[in-house]
Amino acid sequence: MDVSSRTTYPIVSTDGEMYTLYNDEFMAKGAYSQVYRGRTESGRLVAVKTARKTASNKADVDAMCTEIDILKKLKGVANIVQYFGSKNTKIPPGSVTIETISFAMECASRSLDAEMRRPENHKGLPSNVLIDLVVDCSMALSALREHNIAHRDIKHMNILLFPGSPTRGRRSTHLFKLCDMGCSKAISENSSQELNSIAGTKTFLYPDHIPPNGHNWKTKSAYTPEQCDLWSLGCTLYFCATGEFPFESTRADANLYHMAAVDLTRNPNAVAVNLVQVENPVTKEKVFNFEPVTELPAEFTRYPKWLVCTMTCLLRNFFHEPSIEYYAKVAGVMRNSKRRTFASVDQMSIVEHTDMSNILESSLPSISECLGYPEGIDIVLLANTSTHYLDSKQKSVDGLPDDLYLVLPQTSQVEMRTLLKRNIKFNELECMTDTKLIEIRIKKCYEGLSMLTEVDEYLDLFDRVSAILSTQFSLLVQELSQFERVQTTSRFAVYVDMASVPMMLFDEANPEAKTIADQCIQQAIQAREELERHAKVAMDFEACAKKLSREAEDLRLEDMDLPGIRREIESYLFYDKATILSTQKYTQELVELCLKRRNTVMKQIFNSPDGINKSKLNTAMNLAASLSQLRSDYQKLQDMISECVDLLEKPFQVMKDNVNRYLQAQGCSRNTMEKSMHLLRPEFHENQIRMKKSTKSCRKLIDQLNKELEQLGFVLVGDKLIKAES
Repeated sequence: MDVSSRTTYPIVSTDGEMYTLYNDEFMAKGAYSQVYRGRTESGRLVAVKTARKTASNKADVDAMCTEIDILKKLKGVANIVQYFGSKNTKIPPGSVTIETISFAMECASRSLDAEMRRPENHKGLPSNVLIDLVVDCSMALSALREHNIAHRDIKHMNILLFPGSPTRGRRSTHLFKLCDMGCSKAISENSSQELNSIAGTKTFLYPDHIPPNGHNWKTKSAYTPEQCDLWSLGCTLYFCATGEFPFESTRADANLYHMAAVDLTRNPNAVAVNLVQVENPVTKEKVFNFEPVTELPAEFTRYPKWLVCTMTCLLRNFFHEPSIEYYAKVAGVMRNSKRRTFASVDQMSIVEHTDMSNILESSLPSISECLGYPEGIDIVLLANTSTHYLDSKQKSVDGLPDDLYLVLPQTSQVEMRTLLKRNIKFNELECMTDTKLIEIRIKKCYEGLSMLTEVDEYLDLFDRVSAILSTQFSLLVQELSQFERVQTTSRFAVYVDMASVPMMLFDEANPEAKTIADQCIQQAIQAREELERHAKVAMDFEACAKKLSREAEDLRLEDMDLPGIRREIESYLFYDKATILSTQKYTQELVELCLKRRNTVMKQIFNSPDGINKSKLNTAMNLAASLSQLRSDYQKLQDMISECVDLLEKPFQVMKDNVNRYLQAQGCSRNTMEKSMHLLRPEFHENQIRMKKSTKSCRKLIDQLNKELEQLGFVLVGDKLIKAES
């Protein structure tokens, strides 16, 4: 046999960029593979996924090859993890491991599963993070559809987080990407776009394809990529928004998920079901009932109502009428639509509102309802530079140019938002199971972190309210200090008074002209007197606005400094019984510190500091009401000045027309009228008064001098002074 024809093992084939796998830097383990940290020849940090084929297990390598092929097709897609290179090694026959395969991909910060395990996300992701997740998954699924690929195993474990930045349309610092394409299926363009085999995770599967038998996972009928992927994504998003799955699933009863999922499909409004155990009145046996959940729960996450409504509509679509086109349309509006921030003192909240009115018009609440007010409550919005009135039914933010607004409900009875009650009594006892202790420790860390977040929101709220109110009062002071309408209208009144005299001079014999002139004079005097009162009111407004501006600057809350406590609490989330018990006392102290900080801020908000002055909350609400009242009164003042102008304008116009007719009839020129008006200008009038005073003083002095000359015996003959003869 020719030696040169023998196969030399191992047989190594490579593709793409070469890389090195670090065996001592294990990252994660999947259903058929392990992931290690690695680095490419160019120096890029990567995650290296590996699998091996044995005589008893050949499926793992086949799944890896499928994943590599699909990732190559999706190269360049922003929300799919990127492939860099692969390596296949065939081992000599007779070895336990027949073949190994690995590929390098982007190295993520962490998985969505790890993010959900953080104690602060115990009840759901923050709203901004959830929105980016929804939008990024939409872009990923749209790309899969464009390439005729079904993922078939979407879940939080198969979504990775990468560093991002809140650029235009993004809300958080996370970028989400789909990974793990081992169950994915590329569909031929000429096929019916239907699939027959079941793949994925049991508790994320489309229910029509699951027989009521936990051991048989063959499909009953064909299904589309939309049905399987959107159903799985719906389960994932519900979990990420609430910390709970939409369907019950326990190891004790493998059929429970199937029963719950099927029950949901029977109610077109349901987005989840709650499992309720009841007693059969006849047999006295415990049976399960399913109660539909028709709206995304948001008690703990406090998602804004527009987001609750949007997520509810998406989940209904995913579970009942799956459509990637609809999903992409909604996600596009979420990312690109107008956004406004509303600060509400009485609701103790800052709402980041996105305008979804163009796509969810019928189901979307009004802006007023989205801000927590009952149906039918109109609101006034105050920004740094503008004020706007919103009808209780308005849903769009069109016409609101500013980014931040202070909300003033137009009702005397405002029901405040109910604040969450805080329980910090956590008993971590040695007699408890590991599972129970871990559950309590998660709740303890969550409670401490959520209190920190709550206080941060209150501090931010009062900072923004203070800034808006102080700016608005300062602008009002500036407007009033430069309020020239009173002066301008007053000068016009004086002008009307003076302008009536020339007509009387020109046409004294005409009684009609005299009547018009008298009327103008009387109305000018009346307007002048009213304007003097308005000027005093404006000065009072200005003084009041200055005082309130200073009060608004004092609205900011004093904080209790706890540096590094958030990170420290997170570091005490343990999963072994011994460590939990040994750190029980200190973690309790940390949570109590969080409560102390919360109580310190709450006292400032709700309690009077000295029993005399009002609380910060009452002060803020009173200042907002005072600002609204001052603005209203200022507008009324402007309206009254306009009435003064109207009072003068009509008779003055009649007088002007009469003067023009008189000039035309007498053959006088307009220049003659202008000269006479010149004689009556305020400056000329003042000069006349001064001259009269001077002339009167001079005559008095001459008379006195003449008397003294006569007493001395002198007389004035012409311009000569001579001695009179005795």
